[in-house]
Amino acid sequence: MTLTAQPHIRPAQPSDKAPILTFCQHTWDDEADYIPDVWDVWFADPTGHILVADRNGQPVGMTRLVQLSDTEGWWEALRVDRAFRRQGIGHQLTQAALSLAQSLGLTTLRTCVSVTNASMHPFMKHQGFSPLGDYAVYSATASEGAPTALRLLGVDDCDRAWAAIDSFVAEERDLLFVARGAKWQTLTPNNLGQRLAQGWVWGCFEGDTVISLFIRSQMEAPDGTLWIGWLGGTTAGVQTALNDMRYLAHSLGFKAVGGFLAQSETLATLLKTVGYDFSDTSVYKLYEKPLGEQ
Repeated sequence: MTLTAQPHIRPAQPSDKAPILTFCQHTWDDEADYIPDVWDVWFADPTGHILVADRNGQPVGMTRLVQLSDTEGWWEALRVDRAFRRQGIGHQLTQAALSLAQSLGLTTLRTCVSVTNASMHPFMKHQGFSPLGDYAVYSATASEGAPTALRLLGVDDCDRAWAAIDSFVAEERDLLFVARGAKWQTLTPNNLGQRLAQGWVWGCFEGDTVISLFIRSQMEAPDGTLWIGWLGGTTAGVQTALNDMRYLAHSLGFKAVGGFLAQSETLATLLKTVGYDFSDTSVYKLYEKPLGEQ
């Protein structure tokens, strides 16, 4: 009996686009894959590394590693051609991504998996990833009118914005934010300052006291939505911000506002109260792995 040779794992090449997008048409039975929408952006991104499983010159799988900071990485888009599944290619791609992350000096790697993707959760545990919590995609239609409570903050507000965030955070997980394209990293004074400089941070106030803070994010394939990267505050402050964000979205030319928000009964009630909806098929489990533990 001849054993099937394992594919070679290599960096993506321009010629990989057509065959990979062809097999990505069949990733799932009931929904379209997003890879065709982001491939060109990903391929041009110097912080990202697309790895391809190549068998005799034919791409049969892919995955991607993104370096978000000096120590944090994001792993995503593990795909294997249906004709080549159950041959260990997914495991091989995963190990290649983990090895690459370590070679880049990353100490923490995160990823998220749809809660409906039942087969992947045992795989994540086997690969040494621990769950941090569930996040749901909430969204609301933008509303005509101007925001009345949210105020745009600037770089001079960095110290008090950070002090407010520190007061809102109950546990370390609450300091994670969606940096871009559904990729979580740790919120620090440095990247808060970067977003303040971009004009991507708004706050609600009671007098001079910040009662809620909203940091904008973005997806890699623009979809007309003002995306929430981080949201925190008092219960009343968050409710005020959520309501005002619908007006902010409209004033900025977006059709909707939405984001990946932590699953909690209190937040779910607030979101429903101010008209945000979610689909129970759009819930994701966030995972984290300290590197050096392969």
